[in-house]
Amino acid sequence: RLAPPGNGLPDYISAMSAPRQLTEMRLPDLGYNAYLCRYSEIALKGRNRASFERAAVANLKRLLEGLPLSVRRERGRVFLQPEPPGDTLTAGVVEALRRQTAKCFGLVSGSPAFLTAPELPAIEAAVDRSFGAVCAAVAAQLGEGMPIPYAMRARRSEHRLGMTSREIEIHFADRLLTRHPCLRVNLDNPLLRVEVEVRREHAFVSYERFPGPGGLPACTAGRVMVLLSGGIDSPVAAYLTMRRGGAADFVTFHSAPYTPPATVEKVARIVRILREFQGEGTLYAVNLAEPQKLIRDRCSERFRTVLYRRLMLRVAAELARRREAAALVTGDSLGQVASQTLANLAVISAATPMLVLRPLIGAEKRETMDLARSIGTLAISEEQVPDSCTVFAPANPVTKAPLPLVEAQERRLPPPDELTRLALAQTTRVNVDTLETGPLPPDPA
Repeated sequence: RLAPPGNGLPDYISAMSAPRQLTEMRLPDLGYNAYLCRYSEIALKGRNRASFERAAVANLKRLLEGLPLSVRRERGRVFLQPEPPGDTLTAGVVEALRRQTAKCFGLVSGSPAFLTAPELPAIEAAVDRSFGAVCAAVAAQLGEGMPIPYAMRARRSEHRLGMTSREIEIHFADRLLTRHPCLRVNLDNPLLRVEVEVRREHAFVSYERFPGPGGLPACTAGRVMVLLSGGIDSPVAAYLTMRRGGAADFVTFHSAPYTPPATVEKVARIVRILREFQGEGTLYAVNLAEPQKLIRDRCSERFRTVLYRRLMLRVAAELARRREAAALVTGDSLGQVASQTLANLAVISAATPMLVLRPLIGAEKRETMDLARSIGTLAISEEQVPDSCTVFAPANPVTKAPLPLVEAQERRLPPPDELTRLALAQTTRVNVDTLETGPLPPDPA
């Protein structure tokens, strides 16, 4: 069974992922003694490169806490070795590494590998010792007698072998093709890929690449406040911003008693997943019931959703100020619903001078759902639980709300600052692990 194109992620994500291999291919326990992690964009950071590398390593250590591993950073690479030295990586540890490195922003891929001396005899010995078992495992999945599409890839940052990368590839191709007649060279779409990387102090031999999320290391780009609903879009918007180094806090809105406790509980479960990627993040829950009743009673029904959204931005901006966050993040996608038309987005954004980031503005729903599935939030988001936007929802919402008319509607309400304070008075901090709530800390200003 052959792998589908990419790896199940949207095209703009799969470009950073691993080469195509057998679907769910799992090689036997080969006794690897290292795990090689690769990054890409960090290498472009010039004088700041070392600080980004350190941030990626710190996050990786957090994700791997409890595993018997040491982490070593070199220019261009991070690799892990078992502890104590001389041990090998068990199949269970390799699987844990596959799962956890997929959550480490900044890394584009990881490979269980054989760490050897950077000399040809040592590299040959590592390949000879392991390739037979790898070849047999792939052949068993393809079916008896089927040729195995194969490629050899070499990379070197050290010239001590006296061979170019191309010459290393040819050397091992000749060696393996002679001994394994089932192999067929296929450089474009190999099912079996042998990779050799030669560095100054050591070399790596690997057969698998597990995809990483790419991007920049967690919490390296400043703090943001994410407006997080229980829907599909906003968790993905949070993830994409976090993948660019944004340190995310979260604010969600409910309308108790018109919405059930499950409204906040659902969002807390989503935050638990998102926090795995950055290791932190506070969730605030704002009860909008009282301001919503004022909007219902005093304003035109058609404008309700736009007025709700403007209030949400103001409340989120105040929480962001208290957390020293530089921007708000929403899950808006252009034209997806009435409040996300170009005209309405402009009117909603005008409620606050704070920068509003919309990572999904040009995404199709299918792309967003694919990414939500890959990060683990889709199943939770698809649970049917009411949220604030469904409370007193208009039957025929305005799609092109003129700002002067919206501001005229708001003049029927208490002043914006007073309405914001009313909402903040009904705001709690939520412990996403226990679901216990506590009061909003005093304004540090």
